[in-house]
Amino acid sequence: MTVLDSALRLLAAFLLGGVVGVERQIHGRPAGLRTHILVSLGAAVAVIAGVQAEASFPDMNIDTGRIIAGIITGIGFLGAGTIVRHREGVGGLTTAACIWFVAMIGILCGFAFYALAGIASAAALLVLLVLDALEGRMPAASYWMLTVRSAKRPLEPFQLECREILQEKDFFVKSSTFLISDHEIELNIVLRARRRNTDFEAAEVIKKLDGVSMVKWAHRSGEW
Repeated sequence: MTVLDSALRLLAAFLLGGVVGVERQIHGRPAGLRTHILVSLGAAVAVIAGVQAEASFPDMNIDTGRIIAGIITGIGFLGAGTIVRHREGVGGLTTAACIWFVAMIGILCGFAFYALAGIASAAALLVLLVLDALEGRMPAASYWMLTVRSAKRPLEPFQLECREILQEKDFFVKSSTFLISDHEIELNIVLRARRRNTDFEAAEVIKKLDGVSMVKWAHRSGEW
């Protein structure tokens, strides 16, 4: 492999990694242009070094496949650093996927598979730009935990009353559990809402029921 060939492979990794990085940079994500370029370049460098070492030192039994496996493992740790769990859900998953993806692009460029790398990069842009707009128009469910505490009363009628209120407000009750003490009942109800942004009007209605002392919402899952 000549110096010019190596330079072309690195240039391809630089440009294609940068294409994905620009989109992440514009949207203000944790890993932007420089990170994506460096990940793509680093993967390409590792592959090029492996290919050259394998050709130059045949007696050393250098396995390029193991180098690729090491890249994938290392990038997994880097991508995990961009994932953050918030009260509202989990953030950074798409950026983590992008970091992993540009590493694969770097590997392709390291092997001089330019056509495949270009097609894959174009597909990634389609996902990030076009499908992002489409995803915003799609109905998205969200999951919640509703905790209701009330003075001690017959359990089944109380559960039924809460379920009816929730169903009227377009919630689907997935499951419910309860705790009963000497003077209090606590219901824990897992709900699915048809939309991410919920007005919680149901909580206000349940708060007005006789004996209810507390109503608390908690988000169960989410992705942004």
